[in-house]
Amino acid sequence: MELDTLRKVNLNLLTVFELLMETRSATETAARLHTTQPGISRKLAELRRLLADPLFVLIKRQLVPTPRALEIRPVVREALAAIGGIMEDGGAFDPLKSSRTFRIAARHTIEWMLAPGLRSYCDSHAPQVRFSFVNMQGVALPEKQLEDHSIDIALGRFEEVGGRFRTHALYDDDRVCLLRKGHPFAGKKLTPGNFCKLRFVTTTDMFGKDNEVDAWLRKLGHQRRFDLYVSSMSHVPLILLQTDLAVTMPRRLATYVAQFHPLHVRELGFQLPKSHYNMVWHARWDDVPSHAWMRQVVADLMTTP
Repeated sequence: MELDTLRKVNLNLLTVFELLMETRSATETAARLHTTQPGISRKLAELRRLLADPLFVLIKRQLVPTPRALEIRPVVREALAAIGGIMEDGGAFDPLKSSRTFRIAARHTIEWMLAPGLRSYCDSHAPQVRFSFVNMQGVALPEKQLEDHSIDIALGRFEEVGGRFRTHALYDDDRVCLLRKGHPFAGKKLTPGNFCKLRFVTTTDMFGKDNEVDAWLRKLGHQRRFDLYVSSMSHVPLILLQTDLAVTMPRRLATYVAQFHPLHVRELGFQLPKSHYNMVWHARWDDVPSHAWMRQVVADLMTTP
């Protein structure tokens, strides 16, 4: 974009556009920006003139974005993020003074282990920094969210990451079984046969799907039984305490959960390949001090057993 064109654009207009995309409401956008609804309407009119598009259409008292608005949103979001990073860091990021919010995509199981330690660390070293966790459905890398800056980093088991993304290896982990104390199988070796006599609980998103444990068992001619599907893994510890159900989960998580609940961590009587966990971010953040600081903090917390 040429300088003559840039001179016509007020940065506040981009902020208004992004908030309208998020809230779909001129009234809520005005409240978020501590201004008036007519003021937001005037800025929207200016945006429409500059971009030669309605951008939003009022349908059932909600502002619905046009195809053009949906098309330009990733670009606007990235521009605001880049400018925000420059203004935030100023070349000398100070975590004690920063009030930045970082967004992390991860499965609930990783969030369980990371969130408490992350908040505890920041209470002492970066008291105004905030973190927002976004639940990641499945195990695929959320490329779109990394591209449009919906998230800052993604944590999980990602394969073949490259190109515009960067990756940092965190740790390897195997799987174990979690049972209540006094469970009928608490003292038995979990051979494939005994393992498949257990009744399991898992999350609803795994209904009808195999994970690496099920795929391995099928090769041996075994199949385990799932008796309960729940909306979130966070419900599982209390369910285990009150039933004879079992669950398989990464060793780190099982050990962590067993610190707070009277549950047995049992070794599987068969060996599976370990899973590799890593952190992924967009290459645009490589040299941004605040982002580099956040990545280092997360890596340190997650690589410490």
